[in-house]
Amino acid sequence: MRVMYVVFRNYGRMRMRLGCLRQEREAAHALADALASLPGMDTVEIRPFTGSILTIHDPVELPASRIVEVVKERMDVTHVVFPGEERPAEVERAMVQDAMLSGSRVARAATRFVEEVDLDVLRASNGSVNLGTLAALGFVGLGAIEFFGSGKLKLPAWHELWWRAYRTFTSTEKKVIDQTREAFNEEITSLEAGAESS
Repeated sequence: MRVMYVVFRNYGRMRMRLGCLRQEREAAHALADALASLPGMDTVEIRPFTGSILTIHDPVELPASRIVEVVKERMDVTHVVFPGEERPAEVERAMVQDAMLSGSRVARAATRFVEEVDLDVLRASNGSVNLGTLAALGFVGLGAIEFFGSGKLKLPAWHELWWRAYRTFTSTEKKVIDQTREAFNEEITSLEAGAESS
């Protein structure tokens, strides 16, 4: 499900926001070309990183509705939300369900970043060390420097102890956590199915 937001519409000027442009940069360039070729289009600016689409056009020759129609067709947009409108309930449900099943956008981006850094470390070390091993060795080294430098063994701060307890719990109870998450996702899916049928 893809949602596009029309941020503002003025006489001959319109800004839209479409989040999928971040992942589909080539499609964003093709969309810019398609919009620029429309008769009556003056300027098209697409910023894939922010998902922003700005058009300046002749409103008599090229109505805003035609621009929205082209973006919908080219980018497989299923819903368009105009200024002052709320997102449809099914869009809200789909967003929550996607986040529950696949993780939030921030979590997915952070995971991808860490995986890419891990791959870079593996390549640089010819497969000898990965990011987890490197981080563990780094922490052991820093602990040794602190201990031998001061001659004292300090207790970690409360937030470090909390983090260690949390990480120990999530790694030792991974199977239970995964089963609970699966059961929760099934419950969400069944609720969604029930809401759609009613």
